[in-house]
Order: sequence, then structure tokens, then C-alpha cells
Amino acid sequence: MKWDTKTAWTTGLLILLVLTMSRDIQAQKSVFYSSDTSESYDSKEFGLEVYNLNFIKNNEYFNFITDGLTLLGSQVHPELIYNNTDKTQFRAGVFLLKHFGEASIDVAIPTFSFVYTTKNHQLILGNFSPRSNHNLIEPLMASEKVLSSQVIETGIQYRFKSKIIETEVWLDWEDYIRKYSEVREVFTIGAVSKLKLWEDVYLPVQYLWRHRGGQINKKYRDENNLAGTSNITNVSVGLEYNALNALNNGFVLNYHFLQHSAISSPPEYPFESGNAHYLTFSYTVNAYNFLVGYYKANKFVSAKGNEMFQTYSLKSNINYWNTVLDNRYIDLKEPDRNLIFSRFFYEKQLASNVKLGIQLEGFYQLNDSEDLLGIEENKKHQFDYSYGIYVIFNEVFNF
Repeated sequence: MKWDTKTAWTTGLLILLVLTMSRDIQAQKSVFYSSDTSESYDSKEFGLEVYNLNFIKNNEYFNFITDGLTLLGSQVHPELIYNNTDKTQFRAGVFLLKHFGEASIDVAIPTFSFVYTTKNHQLILGNFSPRSNHNLIEPLMASEKVLSSQVIETGIQYRFKSKIIETEVWLDWEDYIRKYSEVREVFTIGAVSKLKLWEDVYLPVQYLWRHRGGQINKKYRDENNLAGTSNITNVSVGLEYNALNALNNGFVLNYHFLQHSAISSPPEYPFESGNAHYLTFSYTVNAYNFLVGYYKANKFVSAKGNEMFQTYSLKSNINYWNTVLDNRYIDLKEPDRNLIFSRFFYEKQLASNVKLGIQLEGFYQLNDSEDLLGIEENKKHQFDYSYGIYVIFNEVFNF
């Protein structure tokens, strides 16, 4: 099937219909995730919520697809809370991000939101911070997003939850434009859900549509600027078995089939369409979580996914060898990317409002890399790994 904008919108509407029949969402497992549920909804009329994340994540990557780098820093997000009624809440605060090793604060974002909550519904207008990445799988949204300022999203988020239904739909407006702006507007529409087929078996459905464009911004039509609109659609449909054993330890077997459609002029992504298979098995024993997975892509790309699962190089290309720019990775593609990956993490509650986490992750490449001039080694059998540690503090102070 050839994907176009009409097909993408039609698919999205069909998925949203399926979402209204779904239930039992569970967070995608990563040590850097935390619950999106806030105790402030049960607090007094006025309060102050403080969220603090301190993190170190070292990516020892030497493949041809993504850079190896180290992320270390601290996020602080204090918010004043006014509970106007038992259903309506107003929040105002500032999100601060500082990278260790720098003297200044890297990002300061004012945040404002209105929250309406009932037993079954929640509607947020303004800023929201999905610290579980909307429960999206890693090829669709990288867990590292929650370590950056991108964790603060702006727009509309709606959730519905009951004994038989649970779903989430959102709009994240990333770049706002004015008349004659030099840049394009950017926004993302997403939806996630699971449909319970029978006991312990679910049908997960996930959808992302990212748009770049605009009618009132300046239009450039030279080789250095993208003039037209750009749309990329990611869809995932899967099957999940989620159960507890006799020892009360949890295990999850999860399979997703992914597809994408990318339409832009000039092309922004190397492949207009593609697909992938994503299979994981995870086992949880007390505070320990073990995961092993398999990923096989055929020209699949995503707008926000973990770069390890992309099929084209995103390396920075900023290094020089003998005064010559090292551009070996420009236009490099691995359309049949094939990985085995694993993850282990441990979490410990240090206090009622303080949590410590440690994570180890590894990727083993099964596919050959594209032959390039100047690159003699082949990255088949390449092993990349990362490790990280975090501490989270989250507390609500009532006035």
C-alpha cells in the first residue's frame, strides 16, 4: 500500500476509534521513567510540587548509526498549585535543566497548565510532562527524551480510564510561528492504547504523526532550506502477554509490527515507507527487571525513536582527520538493520519521596553495514552498550 497524507490521516482516525475500546495500559519499562500521576490532585487548596531528577547516562556507541555520548545533569521543576475545586486545578512553575560541567543553566522553561480530573477523565491544557513517554515503545520514542527539556510538552492531553477502558491522546505543539517567521511550525499528534483480547492477552496500538510546515512563515526554495511541508506517520500494532507467575513475579512477552510513511519536499527522510518487527521479553523479580529483545527493520524510520533503531546514520559528522572533514557517514543507510538488545535495571526506594535507579543496556548488531570509501571495518557483530544512574525526588508541600 502506498502511504500519503490522506492515508495517514485515515489510519489515525481508525486507530483513534480502536482506542475507545481499549484498557489496561502499562508503562514501557525504563529506569529513567517515572509515574505521570501526581499526588497534588489530592492535596489542599494551595501547594507546591517539586520534581527533581539527577541523572548520568553514558552511551558507549561505536556503530555507524548514532554517536556515543554522555548525558549528565539535573532537572528541577517546581510548580505552584491551586486546586480551585476537587476537579479543577491550575499550575504555574518553571522547568530548569542544568548539565553538569557547565557553569550556567542550560534551559529555563516557564510552565502553565489547567487540569480537569474526574474519576474517569483527565484533560490538560497547556504544559504536561509525560515521564513515561506516553507508554510508547523505544523505536517510536527514545527513553532519553525524559532526560532533556523535551520532556516538557505543550498543547492538549486527554486520558480516559475505567475498569474496561484506558486510553491517551495528545497534541504536542513544539514550534510556534508568527508571520514571516524564519522557521516552520512543528507539532506531533499521538495516541496509545491496548485492547484486552482475553485474560492476560492484549492488543497494543500506538500512533504518531509529526508535521512541519506553516502558512505564515517565510518560504525558502534553495538547497539549504526546506520549503515545503513534511509529514511522517508511525504506526505500531502488536500483541502482548502480561502475567504474574506463582511467585508473584511479573513477565511480559511483547511483539509489535511497525510501519512508517514519510512525505516531504525535498525529502527529509531517506525512505518514504518501511516496516519493522520489535519483539521483547521482560521479567521482573522484586526490584530487578530483565529484558531481552530482537529488532528487524526494513527501511523503517521514526520521528522521535531511539537512534539505535533507525536505518540511516544520525552521527554528528563534526570531526576532522588531517584537517579534512570526516563526512563518511553522510547519506549512510542500513535499510535492513537487525539487532539483538538487552536491558537490566534496578530500583530502590531510599525514602518515601526519593528513588534510586541503575540501568545497563546492550545492543548487538546482526546486519552488515553499507560499504563506504574510507571505512574498512564491517560493523556486523558490533556490540554497543550504555549504563546510567539516576535519583528522583518528588514531593508536594501544602500551604
